[in-house]
Amino acid sequence: MNDRKKLLLITSRAPYPPVGGDKLKSYNMLKILSKYYDVYLVVVTDEIVTPEIENELLNFTKHLKLFAKKKYSCYLNMLKSFINGLPLQVNYYYFKDVKEYIDKISTEVNFAICTLIRTTEYLKDFKKPKLLDAVDSIALNYQKSHKQTKSIFWKLIYKIETKTLFKYEKECVKNFNITFFVNKFESEYWSSFGKTNWIPNGVDDRILNYKNQNSKFSDCVAFLGKMNYQPNIDAVLWFSKNVLNKLNKNLKFVIVGANPSPKILNLAKTNKRIIVTGYLEDPYEVINSSLLVVAPMQTGGGIQNKVLEAMALGKICIVSSLAAKPIIGAKNKEHFFVSDDPKEIAELINSIYKNPDRYRSIGENAKNLIKSFYTWENYEKSLIEMIENILTSYN
Repeated sequence: MNDRKKLLLITSRAPYPPVGGDKLKSYNMLKILSKYYDVYLVVVTDEIVTPEIENELLNFTKHLKLFAKKKYSCYLNMLKSFINGLPLQVNYYYFKDVKEYIDKISTEVNFAICTLIRTTEYLKDFKKPKLLDAVDSIALNYQKSHKQTKSIFWKLIYKIETKTLFKYEKECVKNFNITFFVNKFESEYWSSFGKTNWIPNGVDDRILNYKNQNSKFSDCVAFLGKMNYQPNIDAVLWFSKNVLNKLNKNLKFVIVGANPSPKILNLAKTNKRIIVTGYLEDPYEVINSSLLVVAPMQTGGGIQNKVLEAMALGKICIVSSLAAKPIIGAKNKEHFFVSDDPKEIAELINSIYKNPDRYRSIGENAKNLIKSFYTWENYEKSLIEMIENILTSYN
């Protein structure tokens, strides 16, 4: 007899392949949850769902339902925001047929988890324990990003959405049994409105033990991240404009990440010192081969998986104060370097280029920190303990 509890897990976008921080997080969470519960996974996505994606997700689910929506229908949904006052991204992923399906299967499950606030509307009337994997506070993210981004389009979106998102996230925290974040400071911010928890992301063991290198990239400063994500675009444009021209002429800037936007592709066309790789089956070979890694984040929120992974490889990382703040336990000049000043960053990179051995301990310290605190094993322990405490207290 199967006495495992049944979990309804709702995600926007398929958790596989794990490209980008959000998918990487969702994929690992799904694998962990499947060890303990029978997972009823509902995916609402505007992406093409291939048989390979479906087959992979079936390995970790008891029931799988994929709703692949056309982008135009998602965009049309956003118009409802002018009527119902919900955030654009909530309306983008909300469909009547998905709601009807979720209402139907909700009688079969014991509890539910929503990934990101954009799926929470589906559980508005759910009467069993419900948890929200907020990942990041989008409201706090947008508030900061509105001031920093150079994109006129995104500046407008941030301005429109920020007030709506603060109101909506507050209601989510109040109405869910618990909301958990990857950023400790965001968790603490929202704790006055409801029950919150901080569970930082992990890093795969294979990255901690990764060895491959390619000498072609030894004179490169690297950036890792999904390159159609606006905060990553902002960071790369900032570095290219403010730092690259101050670096030793032998150094190049390699931008590693899937789906580079036209602005990013144009950088490589106009500057021979910039390399844009696009999607790579194994991006870690480039990162592991590079002189160092930068994460000069100007906008965005949460915890930067790109920084955790680079630290796990034992690379020297130079990060902005925005990127550094969520990585609890990491200290400036011990585990990485923190700077927002272009001249200081350039001088530091040039110094590392001339005397790499002098800075080698920074990378070693970074790797040891990740091994101690930022593993999926640690994440699993915290996640399951939190879930079981909620289920026990509910009963």
